[in-house]
Amino acid sequence: MSANRSRWPLLCALIGGALVVAACGPGDADVTYWSNAARQDKAVESYAGAEHCGWQDVTFLHVEWPLPGQTGAAANRQYVRDPTGRLGAEVRATYVPRADLPADARTTDYTGPDGQQLWLAPSNSDDLAYVVYPDPQRVEAWPRTTQTLGCD
Repeated sequence: MSANRSRWPLLCALIGGALVVAACGPGDADVTYWSNAARQDKAVESYAGAEHCGWQDVTFLHVEWPLPGQTGAAANRQYVRDPTGRLGAEVRATYVPRADLPADARTTDYTGPDGQQLWLAPSNSDDLAYVVYPDPQRVEAWPRTTQTLGCD
């Protein structure tokens, strides 16, 4: 009996963790996996925010961290395209619609649904990801969220 009782905290933690992940996911939004010609993985995905939460103008970008082929502590990162600043206090930096790439920015080789590319700069990847659109004059800086955000 004591063996079964000692499993309850673990079982509760697993169930609770599953519920948190479900609440933080894209819900019924269409998830788009960004492609990488060198690898067939799902390390980068994006989706539109839920309308019932008022986030329909926000695009969420989830990045497996570290990306395949890189080193570092394992933890997923979430960046957002939030042109209206709806998530203000929930982000580490400000969304910039016309940004300049930092000198140390490098492509991740991940390409989005409209041909945009994900770039990161070691100097500020804790706070920003850069989305470079096919028009070379268009670079957006997407801030990283302070925690994984989701909408029920």
